[in-house]
This record gives sequence, structure tokens and C-alpha cells, in this order.
Amino acid sequence: MDLSIITVNYNGLPFIRECIESTGNLDAGLSWEMIVVDNDSQDGSLAYLEDIAGQSTSLKLIKSGSNQGFASASNLGAGLARGKYLLFLNPDARFSQRGIYKLIEFYCLKGNTEKIGAVGPRMVNTDGTLQYNARSFPNLGRQFLESSFLYRIRRIPWLSSYFLLWWDHASVREVDWLSGACLFIAKDTFGEAGGFDPSYFMYSEDTDLCLQLARKGYHNYYYPFWEVIHADSGIASRNRSLRMSQIWESRTIYFKKNFNWCYSKAASILFGWGILNRTILAFVLGQIPKAREWGRVFINYFG
Repeated sequence: MDLSIITVNYNGLPFIRECIESTGNLDAGLSWEMIVVDNDSQDGSLAYLEDIAGQSTSLKLIKSGSNQGFASASNLGAGLARGKYLLFLNPDARFSQRGIYKLIEFYCLKGNTEKIGAVGPRMVNTDGTLQYNARSFPNLGRQFLESSFLYRIRRIPWLSSYFLLWWDHASVREVDWLSGACLFIAKDTFGEAGGFDPSYFMYSEDTDLCLQLARKGYHNYYYPFWEVIHADSGIASRNRSLRMSQIWESRTIYFKKNFNWCYSKAASILFGWGILNRTILAFVLGQIPKAREWGRVFINYFG
């Protein structure tokens, strides 16, 4: 089998429905399966998935029995995958066009001359605007720029280096890491890297995976000639304060694992400073509900 699409669902109806229906845009001649790992959804999506799995030979449903988070559930799906290649796809993402074969061909050709790790396609928001899913590895300097809003100065590459905002994302480029919302990788390579670290409940597991690949001599690439629509945080954004707290926690784990305890603490302080800056700015601009939301994020982490 060519491809195993692995999707982790948690209360993702109706996103998961659109995601599954969009597999009709996959190229003819491609042998594929879709493995959906459901993390004990309570919104009716599990019943929908059970019905679809009963009717389709291409869709396999795995019931995790609890909310294990993204990393553990993705590893569970990958362990049962039959495809030579894995495509990790968020339930709030969908295939908007044919052409994934071009990405696979690119992967194979690069693999003839170098060790290729993960590849991410061009991703766009639901309104068609570019989503910055290819990024540089986080460090203290980039965390400072993000927390102080200096990263928004696009014309100076080193200021906007984390999100690569200075680049138009219209060409193939080797990058540090790519978003797990749509991440393509050979199954054997994923296994060699150790899969996603289950220490991460959600967020930064994709960054960590790409870092482990880079340390093993693999090259990660952004490939813009195949496109996926992603309703960025379409599911997670329903509770913004929880989402930001999870991002904060995951980055703390990332820095502690890959650097040291002191580095992690410094990064955590910078991240908290950024949340505080956003709270104050929202208050000054009269955006009281948003200020309260950012304030909850700050309190949730330090409280």
C-alpha cells in the first residue's frame, strides 16, 4: 500500500466529516487507507465514524478509550498503518485538490541523493490565505522576538525567522520543522526517529520529531506544489485559554528535553511575558473580552 492517512479525532464533528469526504480528491491509482484514532469523543463524531468504518474498506477506526492527546494517538495509528508512507492529517484539514503524487515523487527523488525526513505541503486557511506551517526551530532569541511582537517585522529576515514571514512560501525549501497538521514521512523513517514523543499531549511534538530527524542527518522540506486547506485550530480554538496553556506547557517540555532545565525556565518566562504583553495590549485597545481571555491563560499557567 502506498499511503496511510492518520487522523486523530476528539470531538471534531463536523470537521472530521469534511476531512473524510475530501479523500475523494486523492489521485486515482494511489492505494491508500485512512486510520482515524478517536480519543473518546462525546459529540456524536464517534457514532458517525463507526457508521462510516462499517461501510468503507478504506477507513479504519481505532477507539483509544480515552483522550490520549495527539502524539500518543498518532503513534497508535502509525503502528497499525500498512502504507509505505504516512500522512498525519488534522481532522480540521481537508484535501482541496489532486496532486499528492507530486509530493510523493519529490520525496522519492530527494531520497535518492540524501536522507529525507518529513515534508509539509502548502497549507492555506479557509479563506485561501497562506498558513505559515514551515518554521525555524524555536530558541530563546526567537521566543523573545515572538513575545515582544518584533517577529512581525517581515522585511528583516532574522526578526521574522521563526515563522519565516519574509519568504513567500512559493518554492521548495529545506526548513527546520513543519506543522503536524499535515505532515508526510516514510513509515520506516518515522519509526527510526522514535515516532512522536508521548510526553507531549498536544503541540511541539511535530517540532521535536523534526529536530530528532535533523540530529540523525535527515533533511526536512516544504513543498508548495500540492495544497491542503486547514481551518487552523478550528477545533482547539474553541477554548483559546486552554490552547495557549497547552502550547506553553509543550514548549516547556521541548526546551527541557532538548536543552536543559535553565534554558526551559528562561523560555517559559519569555513566553509568559508575551502572554502578559498581549493581555495589556488588548486592555489598552479596549478589547476587554480578549484581555480577560489572555489573562486567564496567564493565571492558568502561574496559578
